[in-house]
Amino acid sequence: MKKFAGILLLLCLTIGAFAQVVIKATTDKTALTLDDELTFTVKLSGVSGNISMPKLPSLPAFNVYSREVEQSNINGQGSVTFRYIMLPRFVGQTTIGPVTFNYQGNTYQTAPIDIRIYRNGSQAKNALPPTANQTNTAMGAQQPSSLQQPDPNLPPLEAALASKAYALGAQPFFMVAAVDNKRPYVNQEITLAVRFYYSKNFYDAPYQKPSVSNIFMEDGPSAEGTQVINGTLYRYQEQRYYLMGAAPGQAIIGPALITYHTGSSPLSAFDRLFGGSVISEEKKSSSEPITLQIQPLPSNKPESFYGAVGIGYSFKSTTEPSTVEAGEAINWTATVYGKTNLKPTQDLTFPNIEGFKNYPAASVSGVTQNTPELSYKTFKTILVPTASGIYTIPSLEWSYFNPISKKYHTLKTESISVTVTPSTKEASGFDFSASQTTGNGFQTLGHDVRYLKTTYAPTPSFLAKLSTWNILNGILLALVGFCVLFASFGRKSLAQKKIFLTAKSRLKKATAYTQVAETVSYYLQQKFNINTGSLPLKDMVHILSKKGVRRATAESFSLLWQRLDAARFAPSELGEQSTMDLAAQALDVLTLMEEETK
Repeated sequence: MKKFAGILLLLCLTIGAFAQVVIKATTDKTALTLDDELTFTVKLSGVSGNISMPKLPSLPAFNVYSREVEQSNINGQGSVTFRYIMLPRFVGQTTIGPVTFNYQGNTYQTAPIDIRIYRNGSQAKNALPPTANQTNTAMGAQQPSSLQQPDPNLPPLEAALASKAYALGAQPFFMVAAVDNKRPYVNQEITLAVRFYYSKNFYDAPYQKPSVSNIFMEDGPSAEGTQVINGTLYRYQEQRYYLMGAAPGQAIIGPALITYHTGSSPLSAFDRLFGGSVISEEKKSSSEPITLQIQPLPSNKPESFYGAVGIGYSFKSTTEPSTVEAGEAINWTATVYGKTNLKPTQDLTFPNIEGFKNYPAASVSGVTQNTPELSYKTFKTILVPTASGIYTIPSLEWSYFNPISKKYHTLKTESISVTVTPSTKEASGFDFSASQTTGNGFQTLGHDVRYLKTTYAPTPSFLAKLSTWNILNGILLALVGFCVLFASFGRKSLAQKKIFLTAKSRLKKATAYTQVAETVSYYLQQKFNINTGSLPLKDMVHILSKKGVRRATAESFSLLWQRLDAARFAPSELGEQSTMDLAAQALDVLTLMEEETK
């Protein structure tokens, strides 16, 4: 038996190890020219020990001329990265097929990647010489008599970068920057690319990214490549940024700056051998500033518009679980997916649903793990049903502005049905009563009418007859009754006082919000006969007012109850100090109630 258990445990661990293996393929660009290069990266995660090389697909459109392998191990989780530098062979649309990898008897593969290859720049005869760049043009540098032009089919951003590079190609070092759209709408994402070109060696080159005004900017991916300019092969380092206009009007992208040294390196063999000074020169290269004109969005915005501008969005809504008891939590989640940054957009507003308490949570945004270019934003709220029945969670609407059609579009989710069963817990604290349903979605929580029992009048007792004999007996009987009544009031007063003292003692010892809630519930039940598990808050406040509790105290109780109610669904946010604060607040409220209802 023990041997079988050991084998089963080993099998579970092996299956768990398989589930953690991930293979992912990416490229540093999806559009390039024939004189450029492509970096193809394959990353394996969750592997260990000796592993085989991944099997590359057929690559007829590329020549692979460089391979690199990088291995790391963090907290027992190993990963291996393979990098392939590839040169394109012909113009056109091509696809890098799935990469396959065999590990411990299982086969894994990546998703295919589409790549577009364009022609090189062509010579334009009789072209005018370009305008000199103030920071890049060296004194006496000669401009070419003819200017190369980029492939007209290149995407706007790549075409702008190539065009600026061809204009400055007479220099060994220069920097260019371009955007893919100079007239975006507010919140429309555009891409800024900064490239540093060099045809000679350099070292010690700190980089300063551009400053911006009236723009939100986030760092994007980096890449490197090659470009032939006027017959000279240049390499370039590229950094991309994602921008969004903050308000209508002009927006400025400042110059990017790089400071570099040319000549002999301080660690060169020549310097070490002869001890001479370093033969180098510090130079600077910067891009030109870019001016954008941010366009305002049309004024006919739908109520469900939260600021997203772009295309290709999707929207879905889920609830979990679909069946709960009254008083238990339902997670209602809505998620938006899109190819633009969703972080700056506003949070979705969930509607109030009759029969539910609503506790919204903070939104979460990021990029999907398998598709880095796809971003998401998730909204969540916690629904707490107060009575049993079958309910419909309504559909949600989320709108975006399409800059191509220049219209607002609205996405809708499907409505969701949830089933709420009667509570099986005691009707105290935050638990709701478990009364039977009426069959129409409502639940009977209690009855106000109590019918009298019909019986014959009892035979008069001896004391009753004695009270009619004479006035003396009547006086004696009254004295006895007074003593009994006095003793009864005394016992009730002591019992009421004991309720408060018990609650006070529990609150001083409370270490969790549940103990505070149960103590307040106990006091209200014993003191005022209020069933906190089956009454809405407004009804509890109304009963307290009728019992003699002042309005200010009743409002203080209302705030306390809401804090306790909210704490039930966010217990992780409550520390020891927060629990002590809740207990102290509860004791203050109960003390006021006790004094006002003596």
